[in-house]
Amino acid sequence: MTTAALLKRYAIVAAITLVALLILAIVLESYFGLEIGSGGSIVGALVPALDAGQNYARQTKSKPESGYMWKMAALFVPINAAIGAVLFLLIAAVFGGLGDIAAVFAELGFGITLVIVAVMFVIYWLAGRFFMGFGAKNELKLQEKLAAKKGE
Repeated sequence: MTTAALLKRYAIVAAITLVALLILAIVLESYFGLEIGSGGSIVGALVPALDAGQNYARQTKSKPESGYMWKMAALFVPINAAIGAVLFLLIAAVFGGLGDIAAVFAELGFGITLVIVAVMFVIYWLAGRFFMGFGAKNELKLQEKLAAKKGE
């Protein structure tokens, strides 16, 4: 499996996951008065990282090397950021509120905003790395079980 193919699949799964998460948030808020909260957005990074690990293991029949997973996780972060930014801008264009967000960032200042972005990068990077590993490990276990079942 090439890195480009893995990143393309990651981007597609991330976009689908983020849109599904947005729809789920709207439904929960509209019908049940529940909010997912800002912490729920990490799901948009976890699901595609799990899928990337599963897909890698399915294609190569092995777990990716640790260094490769760190590198891929670092590439996953800007993909998530780009998809999230596009969705955010679309929502802001349709429903308004872009000025409110800009005012919050202006009030925080550049330094604090930069720290927030850096912390988010680290969280998403770690999540991408470890969930890619979890996905690969789970896929290999599944393949092992299927092979054992086939041999019975």
